[in-house]
This record gives sequence, structure tokens and C-alpha cells, in this order.
Amino acid sequence: MRKFSFVFLLTLLLALMGTTVLSQDMMYNESPMLAAQVEAGELPAVEERLPSNPTVVTPLNEVGQYGGAMRVGFVGDNPGWGGMWYVAGWENLVSWAPDFSGIVPNIAESWEISDDVREYTFHLREGMKWSDGEPFTADDIMFYIEDVLFNEELTIGGPTADWLPREGADEFTAEKIDDYTVKFTFANPYGTFLFTLAQWNGRHMTWFPKHWLSQYHADYNENVDELVAQEDGVENWVGLFNKMASGPTDDTNNYFNIIGRPLLFPWIPSTVLGGNTQMNMVRNPYYFKVDTEGNQLPYIDELVGVSYQDNEARTLAMINGDLDYVKDPGDNRILYFDAMDSGAPINISAAISDGGNTNSIQFNRNTEDPAIAEMFQDINFRIGMSYAINREEIIEIVHLGQGTPAQVAPLESSPLYNEQLATQYVEYDVDSANEYLDMVIPDRGDDGYRLSPDGEPMTLIFTVPNNLSYGSNWVQVAELLIGYWDAVGVRVQLNSIADDQFTEQYESNNIQITMYTGEGGAGLTGMLDPRYYVPGELFGLYGNGWYFWYVNSQEATQVEPPEEIQAIRRQFEEVGRQPSQEAQVEAMKEILQIAADNFWVIGISRPGPGFQPYNTRIGNQPSEWIAGWIEGVQKIKYPEQWYIIE
Repeated sequence: MRKFSFVFLLTLLLALMGTTVLSQDMMYNESPMLAAQVEAGELPAVEERLPSNPTVVTPLNEVGQYGGAMRVGFVGDNPGWGGMWYVAGWENLVSWAPDFSGIVPNIAESWEISDDVREYTFHLREGMKWSDGEPFTADDIMFYIEDVLFNEELTIGGPTADWLPREGADEFTAEKIDDYTVKFTFANPYGTFLFTLAQWNGRHMTWFPKHWLSQYHADYNENVDELVAQEDGVENWVGLFNKMASGPTDDTNNYFNIIGRPLLFPWIPSTVLGGNTQMNMVRNPYYFKVDTEGNQLPYIDELVGVSYQDNEARTLAMINGDLDYVKDPGDNRILYFDAMDSGAPINISAAISDGGNTNSIQFNRNTEDPAIAEMFQDINFRIGMSYAINREEIIEIVHLGQGTPAQVAPLESSPLYNEQLATQYVEYDVDSANEYLDMVIPDRGDDGYRLSPDGEPMTLIFTVPNNLSYGSNWVQVAELLIGYWDAVGVRVQLNSIADDQFTEQYESNNIQITMYTGEGGAGLTGMLDPRYYVPGELFGLYGNGWYFWYVNSQEATQVEPPEEIQAIRRQFEEVGRQPSQEAQVEAMKEILQIAADNFWVIGISRPGPGFQPYNTRIGNQPSEWIAGWIEGVQKIKYPEQWYIIE
């Protein structure tokens, strides 16, 4: 058995924000808001609410002040995905260090890993509590494993989770050693498990309060049907459980609609959005973290989520000082900087993207039309379509001159960098585009457009979600691409739709060409989120039905991958089984070379510098930070140590 050794992920340089260290003996303090409740006999003393060894967070700039409300703006009716999940949620067994340099303790205060990286033993914080004051123990984790993950009614088709390798999932076991110790044993070596746990993927491990959710579980409540009858929109105990748990199959965002659901987060819902334009969250009196002076976190008393009809209205509110924070500020860089220079109450920090590209352009090999699917599978088609793109023009028009032409690939600073993958076919070369397309679809109709491989007139459908906060310029990029492809005789029609419609279409495998993000750039993110390098990953839309086949989805169209694709996935599984980072990198480099040779997706450009506006009244913000899904977006900035500057 060995102790976990700190692993450095990145060569990116960031100023150290602060670190999370083990707690020391200290006197604890609390918000005046909670002190008043203690004085009134409504709450136990802070020492009784905190675990015996709380997590100590080093504030970024200075010890903060208690009090106040932070206003978070989002567009539409989804506070979670609008940004509040990343500020108010997401407490896992382990966390990323604030500079993304490795893994640090969080809910787990320590752990041991077996030499063969198959066994992980986690030590929880004794005395830690849910937001209703009930103990959080190993029983809660075992409830998730035994009564949710391995319950055949709740998890149809066998145990499936973001953190659990598909091969050998049935053989995974968890053991309660004592109230504060659990041991996980995997069927195969799992050297990247801690990295996975630190991400969104690890959320379910600490997401299910047994003492509260067991009332909605048929194995614990023989009268659960009486509760089913009282709840609108559910037909049986499974539907009721998923709704109240906000998972595993129900929308995780649903917890914003349930008052009283026990949580481990810094803030908990106190009002729901419903048909209103505002929802509220208040501090969790049992939150398990303190700062370096023993002050229980969070500093801020309340979060106010404010819904706006569109991004323009939200931007105006931010500039006017009516909001404190927004996620995904969109294409308003000049507007925000001009407003800041003109005296608006705004500061701006640099959000350094961890992405390998601004966009991935994906041709669905599983699309229903066999002639089109065959054409998409031909690498010469993709090479031709790539040469047809004027990337410099897109960079100038859409990205205001920020970025350089590139394919989707790990960044030059990453140990996973592959020059071929990053630089091949990025020149704007119409002659080469026509040369490669002529190898696949040489015939043209009377109108000059190329015919499909079966000799029929061809109009390809380019389906693009148009209302994602992080995809606000995707339609503009798509319109430019359609023009470039039109110039080489490939007729493409834009299908610009809302994200919920997009989800329906890709789940039913009703897409041909689509666009998405370009993850997998910084550090080891190409290995931790390999969707564009390994077929069969979530949002690997170039093999749309393959992912659903691998996860045995009951709601989406499954397409069994051919043997050569399954062989690549098996090779990728070996990456995570390597016991050391060095061995993982070497194994992943082989996968990336396969991706380079196959040219799965087309990219546009390396991401330029991002920006994050925030109100000047919000303290303890970094000047720059690595932003990405793997890092938890805002979560890596430790929002519990933000404070309101009086």
C-alpha cells in the first residue's frame, strides 16, 4: 500500500491562488447570521457543526468578511446550467488544487492506494454533517453504491457511472471499514481514478443522503407508493426517487427545485425559481470548511439567482452593477472592457481556456443515410472539407483576431502535444480541397454542386445548437463554414436549433454534421476528456451512436461500433490502468497518434485569451485561472472563499 503522491498535471504557469491544507487546532468563528441562530437556540455551536478536522482553505488574497448577497445572472429558466452549479455545488471526495497542479483532500481527508492501483481506501472527516445536521458517513456512500448504482431498477442495464470504467464494472466492490472509512476495489488497475473523482464525474459519490432518500426507496419504505401518489409527474418509486435525488438518471439540476434536500454544498436553496425571475440560496450552517483563521466558510450569506430573457439584458445588468457574476459572458469582450474603462463597477480576470480548439466540426459516421455515412468515413472527404476553411478569416471576424489556425489537439505546453494532430490540413487551400473532394465525390450536377456517392443531388444538414451560453458564436461560425464549403461544390444547409431540440436529435441519431466545443488541450485534459481523440465518448458526435452503445442507453439510439473502433477503445482503457503519470502519458501518446492518422474531427483555431467579468464588490478573485469543464469551470476558484467587499 502506498500513500498518494502529489502529481503535477500542467506546465501552464499560473500565480498560485492559495492552497487547501489539513486543518490544525484552532478556535472557530462563524457568520453573525449563524451566531444569532445559535444564541436563539436554533442551531448547535459552530464547534459541534464542523467536523473534527475541517478542510482549511487558504483565501486567495486575504481573509474575507462575512455577510451580504451575491447576485448571479443567467439566461432562461435553468439556474444550474446557467452557472449556479459551478458556484454553489459540486463537493467531491477530492478536489483540484487551485492552480490545477494536482489533487488535494476535500470531503476525504486522506487516502491510500494499493501498489497495483486497484484498491483505494478513503478516510472521511469524522463529525461531518449534511445541511440538515444529520451525520455524513460511510453509510451514505455505501447507500449510493449498493442501493442506487447496483439497484437494477434505478440503474438499468447494470452499474454505470461517469467514474466507473465500463469494463469490469460488475466486479467493482465497495466496503465499509468503519463509519469514516470506505474501500473501493476495481476489477482492473485504475491509475487515473483520483483525477476522475475531482471532476464533475465524481459528484454522485457524495450526493445521496441515506437518511433522507431512503424514504423514497422501495427497499427501505414498504409504503413508498403512498408517497408516489402524492407527487405529480411520477409513476412509480423509481421516478419518485430520481426526482427527489436529482439523479442518477434525473436532471441533476433539479435540486434547485427541492427545498429541504440535504446537501454538502456551501449554499442550499431557500426559494425556487418556478415562474419567477429570481431564486435564492442561503449558507449551509454545517458546511465543512474553514479559512486559515478558523472562520467557517462560506463568507457570503446568500446567493441570488436572477433569470434574464436573453444575454443582452444580462450583459446590461452586469455593466450597470445590478449583477455580481455571470458565467459565459459571450462575445461582449469590447463592451465589458469599454464599460470597465468608463467607470462601470466591473473587474475582469483572464480565463485561460484548457481547450485544444475553439470548435470541433464533426461528421457523423453513424448517420442514417448509408451513402452519406460512407462519405463521412472517408478521410479524404474530411481533409478536403478542412482545406476549404478560411480559418484566418474566422479568427478575424468571429474571434476578433485572437487565436491561431489549428486542429483539435493538446496544446503545445501539454506533455501530450502531437504536432501532426495539431497542424495537419489547416491551410486555406481551395485547390487542395477540390483535389481531395474529387477523390470521394467527383461528380457534379448541372447546378455545379457535387453529387453524393450514390449519384444523387446532395444537401448536407449542419445542425448547430443556438442558445448555449458557451456557444454564442457557433451559428456565426457555421454560416461562414457553409460559405467556404459552397465554394468547393458541397451544398450544406444550416439547422440552427435550441439545445433541448439538439439533444433530442443527437439522441435519436438524427444529425449529419454538427459543431461542439474543443476540449482536451491543457495538461493531461486530452487524456481525462478524450472525446475528440477516442471514439465512443460522450459528445464524440462523429460516431454519434457509439457512445450510447457503450453505456447501453435506453433513451438514445445505440450503434454498435465496428471492431476497429472497439480495438481503439480497448487500447485507450489501458491508459487509465497505468500506475504512474509517466506511463499514462506514454500510453496516451499512442492513442493521439491514432487520432492524428484518422483525423476524426476538424478544428478551427486555438482559443484566444478568455475573460471573466465580475463586480468590483466581489473579493478574492484570481487575476487569471484555468477555465474548463475538467476543472469545474468556476469551482476551481473556490467560490466559498469569495466575499462581499463593504
